[in-house]
Amino acid sequence: MLGIIGIPLCFMFVPSILAVVFGGIGMGRANESPEVGGRGRAIAGLALGCVSLAFMVFAVAVGRR
Repeated sequence: MLGIIGIPLCFMFVPSILAVVFGGIGMGRANESPEVGGRGRAIAGLALGCVSLAFMVFAVAVGRR
């Protein structure tokens, strides 16, 4: 959810950072015990968080020209 919110709100980096952190925690828990599940959601949160952070860095870099 935070990864999805982070894409349109790239100027607010907090949801994107939280998506990466919680996605990493979720991946760790899913790898430790497969019966917990949620590995796909953890990957999605991690990926969307990274994409929104990259977009934010790109927007700041282009805006400073």
